[in-house]
Amino acid sequence: MSASNINVYKEGQYNFYTVTTEGKRFTIGGVPEELSESYIKTAASSDAVILLTAKSEFTGGLERVLETKPDIEVYATAAGLRNIKQIVNRPVNEKLIKDGMEHGGIRFFITPNISWVDSCMALYDGVLFSSEAFSGFNDSAVDLKNEFNERLAVNKRFVLSASERLEKESIRAIYPAYGKTMPQGTVCMSALPDEVFGLYRRWCHTERPDSIKAVVICSSRYGYTRALADRLAGRLANAFDVSVFDANKTKNNADMLNAADVIIVGTDTINRSAPKSIWDAVTGIDLLNKKGTPYFVFGSYGWSGDGTKLIDKTLSAMGLRQIMKPLEVILKPDADDFKRIDRATERIIEYVGENCGK
Repeated sequence: MSASNINVYKEGQYNFYTVTTEGKRFTIGGVPEELSESYIKTAASSDAVILLTAKSEFTGGLERVLETKPDIEVYATAAGLRNIKQIVNRPVNEKLIKDGMEHGGIRFFITPNISWVDSCMALYDGVLFSSEAFSGFNDSAVDLKNEFNERLAVNKRFVLSASERLEKESIRAIYPAYGKTMPQGTVCMSALPDEVFGLYRRWCHTERPDSIKAVVICSSRYGYTRALADRLAGRLANAFDVSVFDANKTKNNADMLNAADVIIVGTDTINRSAPKSIWDAVTGIDLLNKKGTPYFVFGSYGWSGDGTKLIDKTLSAMGLRQIMKPLEVILKPDADDFKRIDRATERIIEYVGENCGK
C-alpha cells in the first residue's frame, strides 16, 4: 500500500512504514521479533530507522538490521537511544530526536509515557505516525477504547497533553503502531482522524467533581478496625463524599483507591504484616496519577501492629502524602480510642482543606 512517497507494511496486527524524502528513505516504527523478517529486509534497504519507542515489542529485528548494515542511522529520543543500545548491546549510528526538530520534512514531537517514557511521534505530509497512540482500531471504536484502557489509561494526563497539542496540527491521516491506519473519512467512523482525537479527549477527561472523594478501605478480622473505620467515615461525611469498603469482600479494591482524592487504609495485623487483600489494594495504586494523594493509615492489632506501619511506609515510598502518623489501637477500641479517631478525622479535613482545596 502506498500514498505518494509513504509506504505501509503490516505484519500480523503490527504496522511499520517507510517515507522517502529528499532522496533519503526512512523506516518508521518496528515489530516484534517473531514478525520481523520483512521489517529486517525493509530497514536494511533504508538509510535510517526511526524508532518512536524502544519498547521491546517494537524493536524486534533491529539487532539483525545492524548486523547487515551497522552504519544505518538510528533516530530516537535520548531515553530511546539509551534503551536501544542496551537492547542491541552494540554502538549505533545514533541520531537524537529533539522535540519540534524537523528532518527531511519529518517533524518530531516528544510524547513521554505513551506508553513508555522514551516515546515520540512523527508528522510528515499530514500523516501522523503515532506509535501506540490511536492504535488497535480494527472494526469499531470499541477496539480503540480497549487498547486505550489496556495500554494508555494509566497515563491519561500525558495522553491528553499530547492530544491537545497534536490537534492543532494539520493531520489528514493517522498511522499507528498496530491496527488499521486511519485516513480521514474512511473505515467505520466518519471524520477521522478528528473523531479519534475527540474520543481520546473524552476518555482522558478527568475533571474533578465538586466534592472531595474519600475512600476508606479496611480489613478487620474481629470487627475492631471496622468500628474505627465506621466512626471515621461517619465524621468525614460532613466534609467529603465518603465510601467504605471491606477489602476482603469487594473486588477491584485498587480501582476504588485510584478513584479517591483522599486514601484511607484501615488494616489489622496478621503474622506481623497486613493481610493480602490490603496489600493487593495498595500495590495496585496508580503511581503516576495518584502521586501526591493524601493518605492516612489506622488499625487495631493484638501484638506487634506491624500491619499499619508497613502499609504507611509503603504508601509514603510510593509518593503519596502522609497526613499524619498511623493511628494504632490495641484490640477493641474504647472511648478514648474513638476520641483519637475523631481528632484524626478533624486533622484529615483540615489537611485536605489546606492542601487540596478546590
